[in-house]
Amino acid sequence: MTARRPRGGGCTVHARFSVRELPGITVTAPDEGAAAAARHSAQRALTEAGRGHLGGRVELRTPRTAVRGPSRRRAVRRAADRAVALAVAAGLRGDTRAVRVPVRPPARTRTSPP
Repeated sequence: MTARRPRGGGCTVHARFSVRELPGITVTAPDEGAAAAARHSAQRALTEAGRGHLGGRVELRTPRTAVRGPSRRRAVRRAADRAVALAVAAGLRGDTRAVRVPVRPPARTRTSPP
C-alpha cells in the first residue's frame, strides 16, 4: 500500500522564538511578507500573554514555493502567523523547540460549465 502525499506537497513553516529582555521583535525570514506577518503575530501574542514589555527573536523558515501566486503567498502568511503565535507561547513556557505548521493549500473553486 502506498502512502498518498497531502495536497500542497507537504510544505511546512518552521518558527522558533527566543525571549529577550529588550522590547522589540527581530525577525529572520526569507520572505518580507511572511516576516511582516511574523513580526505582527509575535507582538500580538506577547501582548495577549501580558508580556508586551519583552522582546524576542523569531527565526522563520518558509517554503520556496510561496512565489507561485497570490493565494499561495496568503496561505504561507497564514501558516507563518499560526507558527509564530505557537512559537511565542512555547517560548514563554520555556520550550525551545521549533514549531512546524503545515501550509494549507488554497481551496480550489469549481465552476460549472455554461
